[in-house]
Amino acid sequence: MSERYDVAVVGLGAMGSATAWHLARRGQRVIGFDRFHPPHMFGSTHGDSRGIREAYYEDPSYVPFVRRAFDLWDELSETIGKPLFRRTGALTLGVGDCSMVQGVLASAREHDIAVDLLDASELKRRYPAVLATDDLVGVLEHRGGMIDIETAINGQLDQAAKHGADLHFDEPVERWLPQDMGDVESPIVINTANGRYEADRMVVTAGAWNAGLLGKLNLPLTVTRQVMFWFEPKRNPEQFAAGALPFWMWERGPQDFAYGFPDVGKGFKLGHHQPLDEVEPSGYNRELTEGDEANMREWLERTFPDVGGELLRAETCLYTHTPDAHFLIDIHPKRPNIVLASPCSGHGFKFAPAIGEALADLSMYRKTEHDLRLFRVDRFVKPLSEQSEQPAQTAAGD
Repeated sequence: MSERYDVAVVGLGAMGSATAWHLARRGQRVIGFDRFHPPHMFGSTHGDSRGIREAYYEDPSYVPFVRRAFDLWDELSETIGKPLFRRTGALTLGVGDCSMVQGVLASAREHDIAVDLLDASELKRRYPAVLATDDLVGVLEHRGGMIDIETAINGQLDQAAKHGADLHFDEPVERWLPQDMGDVESPIVINTANGRYEADRMVVTAGAWNAGLLGKLNLPLTVTRQVMFWFEPKRNPEQFAAGALPFWMWERGPQDFAYGFPDVGKGFKLGHHQPLDEVEPSGYNRELTEGDEANMREWLERTFPDVGGELLRAETCLYTHTPDAHFLIDIHPKRPNIVLASPCSGHGFKFAPAIGEALADLSMYRKTEHDLRLFRVDRFVKPLSEQSEQPAQTAAGD
C-alpha cells in the first residue's frame, strides 16, 4: 500500500519549492517531485540573478502581489541567515511613448510609487555606460534590484524539508490519475520510475513540462529557448559595477527588448527577453551558437558599446509563455483538488514566494486573499460547469 500525503507538488523550481515551503510550514504532509535536482540548468531558474521591480509595467494589478513577494523574500532571508536581495534600483529605458515606459508610469501613479523620470541628458549624466540617443527616456524606481536565484531556491527547499516535506529529486512524474474514476475529488495517484504515491491534492508547477503533465486541458503554452550572457567590459568597467548602474530593461522596438544587471564580480549579465526559438523542453540545443553571440554583440553596440569585450559565460534557459504573457494560477477546471501554475512568461521569478503562498491557499482552502483574477485559467479553458464530462486521463495527466 502506498503512503498517503495531503499534497503532492510536481516541479520544485522557484514556484514549486515556494509552494512546498508554505504548505509544509502550515502542517501539511507534503511530497514533492522534480525530474532534476533544483537548482539546475535545465529549466527557467538559474543563472545567478533575477530582477525584482515594483512599478510593474505589465499591469498595475501585479503591484500588491510583488509587494508581498518583497516581504516574503525578506522573511526567507532572515530565516536562513543569508542575503537574497541586493538593491540596485530598476531602470526602464525606451522612447517616451513605448509600452514599457508608459506601463511603469501607470503603475507608479496608481500605487504611489516614487520614480524618477529621466530625459536623455540626465541619463547621460547619471549612466554614461548607456548610449542615450536624444529620444531615449528612462524611469528609475529606487526599490528594485536583484534576487540571488540559487540561494533563494535552496532556501525554500531547505525550509520545506525542515518542516517535514518529503522531497524527491531526479524522479520525474510519469503519469498521474484519479484513483476513483467517478469522483473528481478522489485522491491523486502518482506514478514514477521509483514507485507509486497517493495524495489528497496536487499542485502542478512544472514549468516547461506543465503542458505534458496537464495534457487534456490543451493549455496554449509555448516554450522558447533563451540565452543569458556575461561579458567583460572592454572600456570603463567602473561604469558597469553595482552602484553605478541599476538592474535595467530596455525596449528598442517590437520584439526588441533586453534586460541586464550590473557587474557584481562575474561580468555584465544581459539577455534578450522576447521569444526566440520554440523548443521541446527535453530536446533543445543547450549550447551557445555563433548566431546567439553575434546577435547579442550587435545589440550591445547600439546600447552599451563599452561592454563587448570577452564573453565570460553563456547559458540557455527556458521560458514558458501564455498567449497574453500573464501568469496562469488557478484551480484545475475539471479537478478541484488540483491547482496549477504556469506563472512565468519570462517575468515570474520575483513573485515566487507570493505565488507559493497563493498556491498553498488554493490547495488548502480553494481561495486566497491574493487577487488572481488576471491569471484565471478560464481565459483559455472553459470552466467545469460548461464542459461535458470526459473520461479520466490515464497517461500524462488530466
